[in-house]
Amino acid sequence: MPPPFAGIWPAMLTPTTSDGRANLPACETLVDLFARQQLGGIYLVGSTGGWPLFSVAERKEIAATVVKAAAGRIPVMVHVGAVSTADAVELAEHAAGLGADAVSAVGPIYYKHPAEVAFGFYRRLGAATPLPLFAYHLSGVNQSSLGPRDVAARLLDIPTVAGMKITDHDLFPFGLIRGVAGDRLRLFSGADEVMCHAVLSGACGAIGTFYNLWGPSCAAARAATEGGDVAAGRAFMLRFQSAIADALAGGVWSFLRAGMRLKYGLDVGMPRPPLGSSDGVWSDEQVRELLARVDGPA
Repeated sequence: MPPPFAGIWPAMLTPTTSDGRANLPACETLVDLFARQQLGGIYLVGSTGGWPLFSVAERKEIAATVVKAAAGRIPVMVHVGAVSTADAVELAEHAAGLGADAVSAVGPIYYKHPAEVAFGFYRRLGAATPLPLFAYHLSGVNQSSLGPRDVAARLLDIPTVAGMKITDHDLFPFGLIRGVAGDRLRLFSGADEVMCHAVLSGACGAIGTFYNLWGPSCAAARAATEGGDVAAGRAFMLRFQSAIADALAGGVWSFLRAGMRLKYGLDVGMPRPPLGSSDGVWSDEQVRELLARVDGPA
């Protein structure tokens, strides 16, 4: 049976060693943590996982480690987006061979392409494996000139496309895509800051950075909102948004590192430069205050 593709999915951090290599034992520890927390799934080597900073061989090694560690306890969706279509296809075929549950990809990046090239890329990926394919719309780098409804209609023509990860603070396009796709596409919200708001736009779940740290709290708040307890969702989101804003202002990568250490006893390291190079230094007291702001007092 395919996984349900719903709920809270951490966009998993890729832990690193002091020399910047992927810390594979720490990857296994993260997988075990998320499985024990009974989260919806793991989104692997995406933006939070620093995919542009790793080679194809390294990304394969990370994927192999995580899928093996998951061992069917928690679904794994492997991000295979790449500058080269050939690299993306190679990564998708590798993920399928591992037994991953789905693949996902940003559209072609860096060079400006017409819309037909972007959907040709997704058709190639969709034909490469039988795995469910989730298109990844990242509003900050999206180059498509097509409107949301046209995007949805074109994706529906690709047989293996099962859904999208839509990372955008503006939920109007999200709702338009849902209006065209209905239940034919599983739509994940990718902006943590509007996690509960996206429920009203038809999101089946949420994939994001801060679920590495606050997965269970976010899962409870999202479930409450989906169940009709809007007051609980609103109260949580006001705290969560405030914490996210402070984390971003002070340096999100160093915050996440400190937070994972204090909360779970796990050193995830810092991403490869230049990512995180301008981050500030967080005191344990500052980090504990943000942790408590979202989770409530210990």
